Amino acid sequence: MVYLILFLSSFLSVYHLISSYKFRHRKVLYEVAHKGISVLIPCYNEAPILKYTVKGVLMVEYDNLEVIFINDGSQDGTFQVLHKMLELYEWEGKIADTLPVIVKGVYKSRKHPFVYVIDKYNSGKAESLNIGIMFAGKELIVTMDGDCVLEKNALTSMNTIFDDESVIASCGIIHVIQMFKLKSRLKLIVLMQALDYIKGFYFYKASLAYNDALSIISGAFGVFRKSIIIEIGGFKKGLGEDIDMTIRFQQYAKLHNKKVVYNTNAICYTECPESLKELIAQRVRWQKGFIDAVLNNSGFLFKNVFKSNVCFYMVIDALLSNSFATVVFIINTILALAGVIFGYPLPIIGYYLTTIVFNIVCSVMAIKIAKKNVPYLKTRLLYLVIVYDMLLFQLLRIYFFIAGAATYIFDSEHWYKVNRTNNSYNI
Repeated sequence: MVYLILFLSSFLSVYHLISSYKFRHRKVLYEVAHKGISVLIPCYNEAPILKYTVKGVLMVEYDNLEVIFINDGSQDGTFQVLHKMLELYEWEGKIADTLPVIVKGVYKSRKHPFVYVIDKYNSGKAESLNIGIMFAGKELIVTMDGDCVLEKNALTSMNTIFDDESVIASCGIIHVIQMFKLKSRLKLIVLMQALDYIKGFYFYKASLAYNDALSIISGAFGVFRKSIIIEIGGFKKGLGEDIDMTIRFQQYAKLHNKKVVYNTNAICYTECPESLKELIAQRVRWQKGFIDAVLNNSGFLFKNVFKSNVCFYMVIDALLSNSFATVVFIINTILALAGVIFGYPLPIIGYYLTTIVFNIVCSVMAIKIAKKNVPYLKTRLLYLVIVYDMLLFQLLRIYFFIAGAATYIFDSEHWYKVNRTNNSYNI
């Protein structure tokens, strides 16, 4: 059984490498008429970084656009930051009168008339997004987090993708903002996350996209057709509302011959944790969110495991292979250490050496593709951090999985909010 799991995990890893290489990162060579886009940015205690998010959306080059910040009962001055930067005044339009009673007020910017702020009592991210969707007046919905900064051409690139009427949702590339917009020296933990993001988006996600099996459109940057969001019932409250929404969009796509795609030309930057404590809290929440979304959509996922690529990769690859591979990794580590002492399990030691070489190849390949896609990416430090990725971050991933699974059993509702830094970014 152990060797079967090892084979499955190794085979799928090699297959992801091949698939990611085959996936084409095409540059957009033409433009189409700008569809209406509503950018929704739920905010909860984002005051330290929110000014950069605001600056980012104001610099986006797109004509048919509205931006809607939803202040979800923040207690740190988030609304005050928005009020000061945007010069808000209370807006009493027709749509504002139809919003739920938890909405305290709707505001519009005097400086930028396409920017609105919905101020509401705290009720969670999913409901904040749903209220934003009710208010939104455009055809396409972009969801972002309060710490995210868009590249100025990101929406133009997404608009071109949605010129294909069969496309109902798309995710873009997400990079660590400290890697690109912070001039001070980067911490090792930030560099490891930057490499992890690059491997995740240019290796694993590219492979899933090649196989029509995207399972996560990150809440940090995703684009959806508004009509489909409404048709499937909006965002659902939970620990992984972005994963849940993606799975339901994939289910809709399967039933209606539509597509969920991946656009590597649309880039967004997000702030990553700068302490081990914050990183662990964030990644444990991600693992809990994954489990929550799988359980909430188990009927679709398990019934179609051999009928749908997204179901196969979520169940066989992400859930079973990766999960069991984590257990096998721990067992094999013990055996390998015993082999050093007693000198007998040489095949296991050979397996580990092969795994190390494979991880190096995957990391180097992902960095090179990222550099080609983003020429100003500084790669020297990323190549150096590959060693730390294998020695330290690999062990952290195992801990994230174990802690996430264990804590979900005892606490399937708590949603940890990562504290923002006070970094000064160059937007």
